Amino acid sequence: MPKKIILHILLLMCFSSANAQYTEQDSSRIRSIIFRIFSLDRIDPNDYEKGYIFDRIFKRREFHRPVNFIPLELRYGFAYNSGGGFLGLGALNDKWMTYETEGLTSFNGGNFSSRIGHQVDLDLVKTNLAYYLFGNSWLDMHSGINLRYNSLLMPSKVPDEWNSSKESWKKNSKFNARLIELSWSQSLILQWFESWYSTYRYTYGMAISELYENESSATGYGPSQSFTMGARYIIDSELKNRFSVGLDLKLTSTTVNRIQDPKDITPIKSFSIQTAGVYATASVFFGGQQTKGDIGKSYYYAKDYISAKRYMNEFIDENPNHANFESALRLVAESDRKIPYQLMRQGMSFDERGLVVRAVEKYIRAKSLADTLLADVIDDRLREISYREIERAEKWLYAGDSDTAIAHVTMVSGWYPQTKHHINRFKIYNFMSKGEQLYKIGLYDRALDYFQSAEKLDPALAFEIGTHKHRIASDLLTMADSLKDINSLQFVVYALEESQKLTQSLSPANLKILDQLKQKLKAKEEYEIRQRIDKKLTIDKLKKSENPPIMLGMSTYQVESIMGPPKDVISSGSQKQNQLWIYEFSNRDKISLTFINYSLYKIGDD
Repeated sequence: MPKKIILHILLLMCFSSANAQYTEQDSSRIRSIIFRIFSLDRIDPNDYEKGYIFDRIFKRREFHRPVNFIPLELRYGFAYNSGGGFLGLGALNDKWMTYETEGLTSFNGGNFSSRIGHQVDLDLVKTNLAYYLFGNSWLDMHSGINLRYNSLLMPSKVPDEWNSSKESWKKNSKFNARLIELSWSQSLILQWFESWYSTYRYTYGMAISELYENESSATGYGPSQSFTMGARYIIDSELKNRFSVGLDLKLTSTTVNRIQDPKDITPIKSFSIQTAGVYATASVFFGGQQTKGDIGKSYYYAKDYISAKRYMNEFIDENPNHANFESALRLVAESDRKIPYQLMRQGMSFDERGLVVRAVEKYIRAKSLADTLLADVIDDRLREISYREIERAEKWLYAGDSDTAIAHVTMVSGWYPQTKHHINRFKIYNFMSKGEQLYKIGLYDRALDYFQSAEKLDPALAFEIGTHKHRIASDLLTMADSLKDINSLQFVVYALEESQKLTQSLSPANLKILDQLKQKLKAKEEYEIRQRIDKKLTIDKLKKSENPPIMLGMSTYQVESIMGPPKDVISSGSQKQNQLWIYEFSNRDKISLTFINYSLYKIGDD
């Protein structure tokens, strides 16, 4: 006995283990199918914003345009008449049909083939009432009118015993229960993807039935309801009026409890029919398109907050009455808060790859948008980068590539303003080094220009630059007699005079040189002044020689073109052909010209 108990326990444990393993594998397989449907396989949670999977499944099209109107939805298919009972499942029972007389042979509905019928189902003018009444819609729920026609394909005969009970109850009659139904239709669309959606519908209305085939005298009516669920594929999602096709599963329940039988051809008092079937469906609808809000939200969950904010702001501007307007505002606020961190991460990525300029651009932009704590962190990183780049620029400066170094340190000072003083330091080093190089090759004037530029940037260099000036003056003194360039002479005089001011005295030799240089400079200046005066006189003489002289016999027009208009004109003759022109010049000299018959006759001083 104990052995049997132990054996039973072991068998039970093995069965439980195998069942658990099967359940775990089955659960994993179901989970994999669900994730594939919603495109969630191989997702790293770190790559997406928190809540991504929940949003992907339940709120994927939160900001889509509502489906506002379904003008037509047509279904055609085949259904199985399962009779009454719980959901109409199983065999027809005795209660699905009642009779006028008790004890009458019950009708079982016939065999399987006689229970199969076909249906035409038509939904018309289904409207999203919330959208039209309130300007927005939280759900794609639609209300409209439903028309349905239902008929069995091969109806079966009623029992022959009915005719035996009463002769008026027709023999060999076929129970068809042809239905025509008018109902109110209420449906819901759930759409996760752009290319397809699921739909759920409930209808309630009144059905009219002809009980027997080819016999219209026996009719009835009663309430009818149905529940439908299915899926639709959108043929072209870019169109404004869009078309979809799909399959539906439909369960219908109809109770005909008001029988009108004036000829008394049937004992049927009432009946209930439930059908379950599959239907091919085609519909046309307006709305449901993806919006910029959906695109913006996808960017948000992909942690691209900059693009998310741009698209969400456009969505808010274009859809001020959208049902999820507040959610869009919240996403914009969250994107604003997280943009600095996104820019910071982008900057760090560029930084790691050595793309300093692009990294700094991201850091500076992040700093301008960040809160105090993050801004301080970014500022420290910018300071580190700036001083590292200044050290790099110093290597270029000392290697002789001063222009590149100065341009680089100027750019760096724009990143971190506290480094601006290095610009003048680099420029001073550049001016001093170039001045010394020019001094060594004897280009004293250009060397002095560089020294003076350096002194303007830093007046504290006056003593060092004065030393360079004294060296240049000393070199020039040794060749003072041979100097001809006026700038060099002026500089030597300036240097000697500055030395005299500083030391309060000069040696007799230097005083003599200073006097000689001043005389030489004065003579040179006088010579250059005479040269300029002679040049000016020569130019004026040439200009005067270019004007042709006036001659007797010239016409008044020719004289005026040379001399210009006269100051006074005295005329005589009937046509004023005799004239006296008087010219007066700046030196108060006057010239008179006599014209007879418009020709110059005499030239004379007044």
